[in-house]
Amino acid sequence: MYYNLIKTPVVIKTGNDTLGKIDALLREAHLIFPKKILITQRNLYDIYKAQLTVTAFYKVIFVIGGVIEEAPEIISQIKDEDALIIAFGGGSVLDIVKYCATHSDKPYITIPSTLSNDAIYSCVARLSSNGKKISYGVQAPIGIIVDLEIIRKSPKVLILAGVADLVSNLSAIQDWLLAHQNVGESLNELAFMLAKEAAIPLLRYQKEDIYENCFLLDLTNGLITSGLSMIISGNTRGTSGAEHLISHAIDEYFPERSTIHGLQVGWAHMIIDERYRNQTEISHFFKKVGLLDEFSQNIKFSEDEFDLLIPYACKIRNRYTLFNTL
Repeated sequence: MYYNLIKTPVVIKTGNDTLGKIDALLREAHLIFPKKILITQRNLYDIYKAQLTVTAFYKVIFVIGGVIEEAPEIISQIKDEDALIIAFGGGSVLDIVKYCATHSDKPYITIPSTLSNDAIYSCVARLSSNGKKISYGVQAPIGIIVDLEIIRKSPKVLILAGVADLVSNLSAIQDWLLAHQNVGESLNELAFMLAKEAAIPLLRYQKEDIYENCFLLDLTNGLITSGLSMIISGNTRGTSGAEHLISHAIDEYFPERSTIHGLQVGWAHMIIDERYRNQTEISHFFKKVGLLDEFSQNIKFSEDEFDLLIPYACKIRNRYTLFNTL
């Protein structure tokens, strides 16, 4: 008999005050390591020191996050240690830890300080190299711990960026289906289903809900489910389509005009749906949840400039999307 062997996290815990319960959660999951190494930013450590020092860390490594130039020093500090790596921070911290843990062959757990994108559980790390962002394949974490009290304190714009990044699955799966129909690209139906179902629960919310437990739970679970979709398919097809190509093109060719990843993705998703798919559901959702205001404040391109970005987007990677039909 034949099966796909899927690596899933040993620990997934979402709740209040979980940051101070790391040791207990590891024991419950029968995860025993001689050492635990925390990698985070100093400002976050100072803010949450009381909760973090409950756990006996062998070493604490402070990082800037998000830049590949930090990797050699981090790797040199962890590669010879028999340790579990614990990443605590936003997407930039999680991504550098994912990269370094992968290149050191170390297990790691992610503890996000916000939910701005799917970095908490994905097989991709986006890091800047000489000012330009590059995607790297990485191993997935063995655990994910989400403290909703910490997430609730993160800036609204970051949470909404996470919403836009997750909801963009609904654009990506349309491109995946188009590629399957037009050029015969393989489509993993389980991964496709998970990518879709991860996003749909968010569509019922509006801006007044974003700090409510039910909303944050749906966002957290959606980002984790979205990551599982990537693990199952072995690629980002269900979570990254034409809208992500636009965002990556901005980062690559117009870095001085780039902004938060999820906002760029959401802005591109909205325009693609309205202009090329004749769909308005997403723009209505973005309006009621408050994303249109964030786009107007943070996106440094006008809608009239969107078409100018498409040729750059098509250079990013060989991925069949709606842009191939224009």
